Amino acid sequence: MATVLASLAAARVAFPQTLVKPNLQGADLQTFISTYTVPAGGQAIADVISWGYLPLGARLMPGTALYCAAGTAASTLTLGDAVAPARYMAAASVATAGKLPAEAQFTNGALAEVTVVKPGDATDTSELRSVVAGAPLQPGQVITLVAQYAGQN
Repeated sequence: MATVLASLAAARVAFPQTLVKPNLQGADLQTFISTYTVPAGGQAIADVISWGYLPLGARLMPGTALYCAAGTAASTLTLGDAVAPARYMAAASVATAGKLPAEAQFTNGALAEVTVVKPGDATDTSELRSVVAGAPLQPGQVITLVAQYAGQN
């Protein structure tokens, strides 16, 4: 029976030994909690909700999710950044109250990390943001992003 090496095991036995990024092994886990209440008049399709910024080298961890109160039928949100608006979560319905897991990056092994910190720039990967689609968001709807990320502040 064969033994094969995944990335961390292969790095350890490589000669010379390969260093791994802290966001893969040994990083601190940080919390990121940001809440948004939709103002009177709602939020239009294609509007962007900026949740805040992650530090350089940060990587979102499993368990990251958007929590939402009931909203307008057909309204959806993504979770990503300026480069890839759905990097962490494809458009998901926020019409009913619930939890929307933002773990798309783990399904294909992409394991995105913040590589550019340039707030307001099209190449910025540090800003966590959601794009409204499907239908406008309902006034008064409360949406909260609860995330954990690996990295150092």
